[in-house]
Amino acid sequence: MRNNLRILLMALFVWACNAKTDEPMVTPAVPEKAPDAVELSKPANNTVCLLGTNTSGNEVQFTWAPVASATSYDLKITNLITNFTETKSFPTSPANVTLITGVAYEWQVISKSNKSALTTGSAKWKFYLSGAGQSSYAPFPASLTFPASGQQVTATAGQVKLTWSGSDPDSGNSFLSYEVFVDTDIAKVKNREVTAQKIKTESLSIPVKSAATYYWMVKTTDETASSSYSAIYGFRVN
Repeated sequence: MRNNLRILLMALFVWACNAKTDEPMVTPAVPEKAPDAVELSKPANNTVCLLGTNTSGNEVQFTWAPVASATSYDLKITNLITNFTETKSFPTSPANVTLITGVAYEWQVISKSNKSALTTGSAKWKFYLSGAGQSSYAPFPASLTFPASGQQVTATAGQVKLTWSGSDPDSGNSFLSYEVFVDTDIAKVKNREVTAQKIKTESLSIPVKSAATYYWMVKTTDETASSSYSAIYGFRVN
Protein backbone atom coordinates (compact mmCIF):
# COMPACT_ATOMS: atom_id res chain seq x y z
CA MET A 1 0.00 0.00 0.00
CA ARG A 2 2.80 2.35 0.94
CA ASN A 3 4.64 1.49 -2.29
CA ASN A 4 1.55 2.30 -4.34
CA LEU A 5 1.17 5.65 -2.55
CA ARG A 6 4.83 6.44 -3.09
CA ILE A 7 4.54 5.64 -6.79
CA LEU A 8 1.42 7.81 -7.08
CA LEU A 9 3.14 10.79 -5.41
CA MET A 10 6.19 10.44 -7.67
CA ALA A 11 3.98 10.31 -10.72
CA LEU A 12 2.17 13.47 -9.64
CA PHE A 13 5.52 15.21 -9.02
CA VAL A 14 6.85 14.29 -12.45
CA TRP A 15 3.61 15.43 -14.10
CA ALA A 16 3.72 18.78 -12.27
CA CYS A 17 7.32 19.36 -13.35
CA ASN A 18 6.61 18.51 -16.97
CA ALA A 19 3.29 20.29 -17.23
CA LYS A 20 3.33 23.35 -19.48
CA THR A 21 1.43 26.44 -18.55
CA ASP A 22 0.08 28.67 -21.25
CA GLU A 23 1.25 32.18 -20.42
CA PRO A 24 -0.23 35.03 -22.39
CA MET A 25 2.15 36.82 -24.76
CA VAL A 26 2.77 40.38 -23.64
CA THR A 27 3.51 42.79 -26.45
CA PRO A 28 5.56 45.74 -25.20
CA ALA A 29 3.89 49.07 -25.74
CA VAL A 30 5.41 51.19 -28.47
CA PRO A 31 6.39 54.55 -26.95
CA GLU A 32 4.68 57.55 -28.45
CA LYS A 33 6.85 59.57 -30.80
CA ALA A 34 6.43 63.30 -31.06
CA PRO A 35 6.36 64.85 -34.53
CA ASP A 36 9.46 66.70 -35.70
CA ALA A 37 9.96 70.42 -35.21
CA VAL A 38 9.56 72.62 -38.27
CA GLU A 39 12.04 75.17 -39.56
CA LEU A 40 10.58 78.67 -39.73
CA SER A 41 10.89 80.70 -42.92
CA LYS A 42 9.02 84.04 -42.94
CA PRO A 43 8.65 86.59 -41.41
CA ALA A 44 12.40 86.34 -40.86
CA ASN A 45 13.80 86.63 -37.35
CA ASN A 46 14.56 90.10 -35.94
CA THR A 47 13.39 91.94 -39.06
CA VAL A 48 10.86 94.58 -40.07
CA CYS A 49 7.81 93.35 -41.97
CA LEU A 50 6.59 96.09 -44.37
CA LEU A 51 2.98 95.73 -45.43
CA GLY A 52 1.54 98.82 -47.05
CA THR A 53 -0.30 101.72 -45.42
CA ASN A 54 -3.15 100.10 -43.48
CA THR A 55 -2.66 101.31 -39.90
CA SER A 56 -5.45 99.27 -38.30
CA GLY A 57 -4.38 95.84 -39.40
CA ASN A 58 -2.65 93.81 -42.06
CA GLU A 59 -2.64 90.24 -43.22
CA VAL A 60 0.74 88.63 -42.55
CA GLN A 61 1.75 85.41 -44.25
CA PHE A 62 3.65 82.94 -42.04
CA THR A 63 5.60 80.19 -43.75
CA TRP A 64 7.57 77.20 -42.51
CA ALA A 65 8.85 73.89 -43.87
CA PRO A 66 6.21 71.20 -43.17
CA VAL A 67 7.40 67.86 -41.75
CA ALA A 68 6.10 64.42 -42.75
CA SER A 69 5.54 63.37 -39.13
CA ALA A 70 3.01 66.15 -38.45
CA THR A 71 -0.61 66.23 -39.55
CA SER A 72 -1.42 69.77 -38.40
CA TYR A 73 0.20 72.82 -36.85
CA ASP A 74 -0.59 75.40 -34.18
CA LEU A 75 0.67 78.89 -35.00
CA LYS A 76 1.33 80.87 -31.81
CA ILE A 77 1.71 84.65 -32.18
CA THR A 78 2.57 86.83 -29.19
CA ASN A 79 2.07 90.60 -29.11
CA LEU A 80 5.27 91.71 -27.35
CA ILE A 81 3.65 94.88 -26.03
CA THR A 82 0.68 93.23 -24.33
CA ASN A 83 2.24 89.73 -24.01
CA PHE A 84 -1.05 88.30 -25.30
CA THR A 85 -0.62 85.06 -27.27
CA GLU A 86 -3.05 84.06 -30.02
CA THR A 87 -3.08 80.45 -31.22
CA LYS A 88 -4.53 79.35 -34.55
CA SER A 89 -4.51 75.86 -36.10
CA PHE A 90 -3.57 75.18 -39.73
CA PRO A 91 -3.23 71.97 -41.77
CA THR A 92 0.00 73.15 -43.38
CA SER A 93 2.06 76.18 -44.42
CA PRO A 94 1.51 78.98 -45.37
CA ALA A 95 -0.87 80.62 -42.91
CA ASN A 96 -2.35 84.11 -43.20
CA VAL A 97 -3.20 86.07 -40.05
CA THR A 98 -4.37 89.68 -39.70
CA LEU A 99 -2.38 91.65 -37.14
CA ILE A 100 -2.18 95.21 -35.84
CA THR A 101 0.64 97.27 -37.34
CA GLY A 102 3.24 99.19 -35.39
CA VAL A 103 3.79 96.28 -33.00
CA ALA A 104 6.58 93.76 -32.38
CA TYR A 105 5.55 90.10 -32.44
CA GLU A 106 7.02 86.72 -31.59
CA TRP A 107 5.89 83.59 -33.43
CA GLN A 108 6.31 79.85 -33.08
CA VAL A 109 4.88 76.76 -34.79
CA ILE A 110 3.82 73.67 -32.83
CA SER A 111 3.90 70.38 -34.76
CA LYS A 112 0.98 68.02 -33.99
CA SER A 113 0.10 64.49 -35.10
CA ASN A 114 -3.12 62.49 -34.97
CA LYS A 115 -0.98 59.47 -34.01
CA SER A 116 0.35 60.98 -30.80
CA ALA A 117 -0.64 63.29 -27.97
CA LEU A 118 2.90 64.65 -27.96
CA THR A 119 3.77 67.91 -29.71
CA THR A 120 6.99 69.68 -30.66
CA GLY A 121 7.67 73.41 -30.76
CA SER A 122 9.86 75.21 -33.27
CA ALA A 123 12.26 78.01 -32.50
CA LYS A 124 10.73 81.38 -31.58
CA TRP A 125 11.25 84.26 -34.00
CA LYS A 126 10.52 87.98 -33.64
CA PHE A 127 9.51 90.57 -36.20
CA TYR A 128 8.20 94.13 -36.24
CA LEU A 129 5.06 94.82 -38.28
CA SER A 130 5.59 98.30 -39.68
CA GLY A 131 2.87 100.94 -39.62
CA ALA A 132 2.28 103.69 -42.19
CA GLY A 133 5.16 106.17 -42.49
CA GLN A 134 7.39 104.45 -39.96
CA SER A 135 11.12 104.76 -40.59
CA SER A 136 12.47 104.03 -37.10
CA TYR A 137 11.47 101.21 -34.80
CA ALA A 138 11.68 100.49 -31.09
CA PRO A 139 13.99 97.61 -30.11
CA PHE A 140 12.49 94.21 -29.53
CA PRO A 141 11.77 93.43 -25.87
CA ALA A 142 14.72 91.56 -24.41
CA SER A 143 14.45 87.77 -24.17
CA LEU A 144 15.27 86.74 -20.61
CA THR A 145 17.38 83.58 -20.75
CA PHE A 146 18.58 82.90 -17.18
CA PRO A 147 17.11 82.31 -14.71
CA ALA A 148 14.05 81.02 -16.50
CA SER A 149 10.65 81.97 -15.14
CA GLY A 150 9.91 79.95 -12.01
CA GLN A 151 13.38 78.41 -11.89
CA GLN A 152 15.16 77.53 -8.65
CA VAL A 153 18.81 78.54 -8.69
CA THR A 154 21.85 78.19 -6.47
CA ALA A 155 23.85 81.32 -5.76
CA THR A 156 27.60 81.45 -6.31
CA ALA A 157 29.41 83.51 -3.68
CA GLY A 158 26.07 85.07 -2.77
CA GLN A 159 25.28 86.16 -6.32
CA VAL A 160 23.18 85.07 -9.31
CA LYS A 161 24.10 86.04 -12.87
CA LEU A 162 21.14 87.28 -14.91
CA THR A 163 21.41 86.89 -18.69
CA TRP A 164 19.25 88.04 -21.59
CA SER A 165 19.46 88.81 -25.30
CA GLY A 166 18.39 91.94 -27.12
CA SER A 167 17.92 92.92 -30.76
CA ASP A 168 16.75 95.91 -32.76
CA PRO A 169 15.01 96.03 -36.16
CA ASP A 170 17.16 99.01 -37.18
CA SER A 171 20.67 98.05 -36.09
CA GLY A 172 20.69 94.53 -34.64
CA ASN A 173 22.07 94.89 -31.12
CA SER A 174 25.24 96.96 -31.67
CA PHE A 175 23.87 100.15 -30.14
CA LEU A 176 21.58 98.82 -27.43
CA SER A 177 21.78 99.62 -23.74
CA TYR A 178 19.86 98.06 -20.87
CA GLU A 179 18.32 98.87 -17.52
CA VAL A 180 17.66 95.95 -15.17
CA PHE A 181 14.93 96.14 -12.54
CA VAL A 182 15.21 93.58 -9.72
CA ASP A 183 13.35 93.23 -6.43
CA THR A 184 11.58 90.71 -4.20
CA ASP A 185 8.34 92.67 -4.73
CA ILE A 186 6.86 92.04 -8.17
CA ALA A 187 4.71 95.19 -8.00
CA LYS A 188 7.80 97.38 -7.56
CA VAL A 189 9.40 95.79 -10.60
CA LYS A 190 6.24 96.08 -12.71
CA ASN A 191 5.77 99.75 -11.79
CA ARG A 192 9.52 100.44 -12.03
CA GLU A 193 9.66 101.65 -8.46
CA VAL A 194 13.15 100.25 -7.91
CA THR A 195 16.41 101.80 -9.03
CA ALA A 196 17.43 100.26 -12.33
CA GLN A 197 20.99 99.11 -12.92
CA LYS A 198 22.25 100.44 -16.25
CA ILE A 199 24.50 98.23 -18.34
CA LYS A 200 25.71 97.80 -21.93
CA THR A 201 26.26 94.05 -21.81
CA GLU A 202 23.63 91.30 -21.76
CA SER A 203 24.36 89.96 -18.29
CA LEU A 204 24.42 91.24 -14.72
CA SER A 205 25.41 89.58 -11.45
CA ILE A 206 23.23 90.56 -8.49
CA PRO A 207 23.53 89.81 -4.75
CA VAL A 208 20.80 87.49 -3.46
CA LYS A 209 19.69 85.85 -0.24
CA SER A 210 18.88 82.16 0.12
CA ALA A 211 15.21 81.07 0.26
CA ALA A 212 14.14 84.39 -1.29
CA THR A 213 12.15 84.92 -4.50
CA TYR A 214 13.27 87.64 -6.90
CA TYR A 215 11.55 89.26 -9.87
CA TRP A 216 13.34 90.95 -12.75
CA MET A 217 12.68 92.87 -15.94
CA VAL A 218 14.91 94.46 -18.57
CA LYS A 219 14.39 97.75 -20.39
CA THR A 220 16.08 97.94 -23.80
CA THR A 221 16.98 101.30 -25.37
CA ASP A 222 18.40 101.94 -28.84
CA GLU A 223 20.48 104.80 -30.22
CA THR A 224 17.37 106.88 -31.01
CA ALA A 225 16.21 106.61 -27.36
CA SER A 226 13.31 104.33 -28.32
CA SER A 227 12.78 101.64 -25.72
CA SER A 228 10.88 98.49 -24.83
CA TYR A 229 10.34 96.36 -21.72
CA SER A 230 10.70 92.61 -21.36
CA ALA A 231 8.33 90.30 -19.57
CA ILE A 232 8.79 89.90 -15.80
CA TYR A 233 10.40 86.67 -14.65
CA GLY A 234 10.59 85.31 -11.13
CA PHE A 235 13.13 82.88 -9.65
CA ARG A 236 13.80 81.40 -6.21
CA VAL A 237 17.20 81.04 -4.60
CA ASN A 238 17.99 77.72 -2.92
